[in-house]
Amino acid sequence: MVDKIGLRIDRLRATRERRGFTQRELGRRCNISNAMIQKYEAGVNDPTSAVLRQLAEHLNVSVDYLLGLTDDPYLAARDPSLDDAERTMVDTYRNDGWPGVIRLGVERLTK
Repeated sequence: MVDKIGLRIDRLRATRERRGFTQRELGRRCNISNAMIQKYEAGVNDPTSAVLRQLAEHLNVSVDYLLGLTDDPYLAARDPSLDDAERTMVDTYRNDGWPGVIRLGVERLTK
């Protein structure tokens, strides 16, 4: 479900739960009330950009992930510092470690 600004409230709740935070704990870390976290997760209120940034930082995901602009929780959707090949390498490293990166390199060199 998406709220008015595009916040993927399902991702907010799922990520918070995956990190083991209660609404109260996440609110405390972001210096907002747990009632506001509850309202964000219900789609009743929209977080400000500053709060959205804090949520992303404390949940260890990108703002773009919370907004649904990318399915990768760690990469910004439009990270200008990475081209497609670099993004593929980073994703491979995150999924398969160095053996995956070496395999990817060999595949690219033998094409």
